Amino acid sequence: MEFHSLTFLAFLAVVLGVYHRVSHRLQNRTLLVASYVFYGWWDCRFLLLLFASSTADYWIARKLDATGSSSGRRNLLLSSALINLGFLGFFKYFNFFADSAGRLLGMFGFEADPVTLQIVLPVGISFYTFQSLGYTVDVYRGKIRAARDFADFLLYVSYFPQLVAGPIERAEHLLPQLRQPRKVTSEAVADGLWLIVVGYTKKLVIADRLAPLVQHGFGSEEIPDLNALLFVYAFAFQIYGDFSGYSDIARGVSKLLGIDLMINFRSPYLVATPSAFWRHWHISLSSWLRDYLYVPLGGNRKGKGRTLRNLMATMTLGGLWHGAGVSFLLWGFYQGVALVAFRSKREGRRDDGQGHPLARIASALLFFQVTCFGWVIFRCGAMGSTELEFRTLEWYLTGIWHPPSGWSPLWWPVSLLGLLAVFFQWQCDEMERFSAWSLRRQSVSMLLAISLIAALGVFDGGEFIYFQF
Repeated sequence: MEFHSLTFLAFLAVVLGVYHRVSHRLQNRTLLVASYVFYGWWDCRFLLLLFASSTADYWIARKLDATGSSSGRRNLLLSSALINLGFLGFFKYFNFFADSAGRLLGMFGFEADPVTLQIVLPVGISFYTFQSLGYTVDVYRGKIRAARDFADFLLYVSYFPQLVAGPIERAEHLLPQLRQPRKVTSEAVADGLWLIVVGYTKKLVIADRLAPLVQHGFGSEEIPDLNALLFVYAFAFQIYGDFSGYSDIARGVSKLLGIDLMINFRSPYLVATPSAFWRHWHISLSSWLRDYLYVPLGGNRKGKGRTLRNLMATMTLGGLWHGAGVSFLLWGFYQGVALVAFRSKREGRRDDGQGHPLARIASALLFFQVTCFGWVIFRCGAMGSTELEFRTLEWYLTGIWHPPSGWSPLWWPVSLLGLLAVFFQWQCDEMERFSAWSLRRQSVSMLLAISLIAALGVFDGGEFIYFQF
């Protein structure tokens, strides 16, 4: 069930109609049933997987609370990790590693016919396994107590607005909101509706309007010239509109339910360093990797050499989280190299607004090229074929140095949609204060956004990009 489908709008209307007419306890049960219906709409077979993963972590966390033995607690945590990562590894990476092992053996002259299965990837599995595993780690660390109400915990893992593409919520943030009675204020409704409209604008106008151009550019059999940058920039704006649009809709729907989700994007293309980018892009994943992988590896506590090693390991594994492919590994490795290369005194400053305005703009524009170079690698990871990945990657990394055969007229729509994406980033903090705007400003802004969707929106576009992860 896609957010931008009429089916979802009808589903949401029914859920809201029931939700606001029942008690707090029944509200949670309503959301739990709705979440399982929402997830089962893609493939009801995977409801069992979602339920099994949630049930295992619920009981493991209860055992962690009741166990005082250090070795016993470590074994319980290991069990949770094996279950969650085992499910994720099997469904997402089995064929990739089997094929890779077969290729490696073939290089040494061994005949290998690796076993591959026709495995369907459960939508959202990367998100809800990380969310559930993070909960178990927090219980192990003593940051939170294990949930007592089984249904509330099932809802925490399966909460439908953020189930399939995040943000990856922490238990200490979301579970207390599920336990307590919720009051939906008029301000929350206004902010929620605005976030939904903004999310639809990003998805239908920016992302889906650019999608055919990106598909054509990266699927072309002609060696690209400098116009290849057109397709690279188009993909950069497409993936921003698509993913941040999903997060906005998820947060907007949640506000209509009286629940706050974390901000997942905050002007990622207006920063000038890799560490700033990862504090502003997919914030829930980057903070998860920091707290549950980078810090346990030692973080920056054991000298410069180990710090750089930990950065490389974290980002490479973060690339692998996105998908089973060599290009995703390369993209993660590239992000690690960028973090290491930019790690300096300038990188240590938390304030991204320092310096002369023109210098900040120039730095942001320069770093945007670094980001887009990475997006070429990332986009090749979605090509579906290792041979096609490398052919496309080679063409783009060499083609952008060729002089253009003629400037494409498509630069104009890409530039205009890119400026719209930049506007949303530039005004991201202001967008969060919609309920504080004057009634006239609210009305004009809502009318303009809806008109933009009606005039330029693509209503038969594809699913959200991050559903495949």
